[in-house]
Amino acid sequence: MAPLAIFVHGAGGGGWEWIVWKREFERLGYEVRSPDLLPVKGGLAKTKLGDYVDQVVRSAGGRRPTVLVGASMGGMLALLAAPRLKPEKLVLVCSTVPASIYRNPKANYPPLIRWANGSYSDTVASMPDSTEEMRRFAHPRWRDESGAVLTRIAQGVWAKPPTMPTLVVIPEADGDIPPARQAALARWAKAEKKGYPGMSHVGPLLSKKAEQVAWDVLTWLGASRLN
Repeated sequence: MAPLAIFVHGAGGGGWEWIVWKREFERLGYEVRSPDLLPVKGGLAKTKLGDYVDQVVRSAGGRRPTVLVGASMGGMLALLAAPRLKPEKLVLVCSTVPASIYRNPKANYPPLIRWANGSYSDTVASMPDSTEEMRRFAHPRWRDESGAVLTRIAQGVWAKPPTMPTLVVIPEADGDIPPARQAALARWAKAEKKGYPGMSHVGPLLSKKAEQVAWDVLTWLGASRLN
């Protein structure tokens, strides 16, 4: 049976964000699952953090993943799903962090964050190190997001450090989650870390260097699995 990799996307995105990583992982024989996180029946405004975590767990279909990867909001979802899925390895990319590292008790997002159908200039601004082709690919795919989920993460989620080998990928020009905060996440998780100077928040997945980042992660996984 092929090793299973589960990729968890960030806020306002979807499984499409992993287009580069999926291709590279599949080249090495992984089965990749990059589910779109879905709203509950009441809509995104009624969707809670636990709803997303449950979806991540269900995406494994009862299997133990070889690796669980989460980006941005998806990093927190991966942290919370890891005790239930028990992946062999965990990778946190440009990740949000638990309350023991940072929290803002006054954070309060609107129930529905409207990111769908935004201006193309906003996409360009958020993807400064991507190709024009990738920006055109991403722009129509951004979606609205649950404010309750982002408020919960920003106000602080208490989580236990992962028990499996962990890698933290840090884009060092991240304007959304300070790189120093991500480095603190690596220390908290007793994880290895890999930094990328000049890379934007979405850069590990969607920049011109996304393929290299994916291969760096595969190298880390391969070395761990073979030795």
